[in-house]
Amino acid sequence: MKTYNYLEVNQGKGVGFALAYIALIVVILSVIFGGFGGLADAVNNFGSGKVLGFLAGIVLILPIFFLIRLIYPKVSINTNTTMLTIVKKTQPDLLIHYNEIYAVALNAQRLNTLTLYGKSNEVLFHIQPFNNHQLMPELVNEILKSNTFRKSVTQKKLLNTTYDMIVYQRSY
Repeated sequence: MKTYNYLEVNQGKGVGFALAYIALIVVILSVIFGGFGGLADAVNNFGSGKVLGFLAGIVLILPIFFLIRLIYPKVSINTNTTMLTIVKKTQPDLLIHYNEIYAVALNAQRLNTLTLYGKSNEVLFHIQPFNNHQLMPELVNEILKSNTFRKSVTQKKLLNTTYDMIVYQRSY
């Protein structure tokens, strides 16, 4: 029995939170400097653009990395010889028996994703970790131990980089 822990990417929450956070900081700074005109004057009179960029990075971006732990939920996946148990804080536990899994797709929808499909090609579970990307190959190996699967590899291109999309389908 193994346990895998990771933070689940929620792009909608993450982008919305980052935009709201930056807007809040800009509004607070504009109030401190007497409006948006005062904020613009303060930026223009600051002097060095490099120092201003460094300070903006510390004030705006650094706290986001600490607050990400609040907006990305922690997920635990427990494996044993017959099933996966997925534990999320805000949802009931999800049990997926290995014999329910008919396909496993690694990097199919996006890079660093893992999707488990059922018999009718329905998505049983989708994993997109923010951290701990090495859990996906290990989890695939745990699932592949339970049944016989066929492996197919396809090259996908993202910008100027190619990566492997690996799909395992259950053999009959």
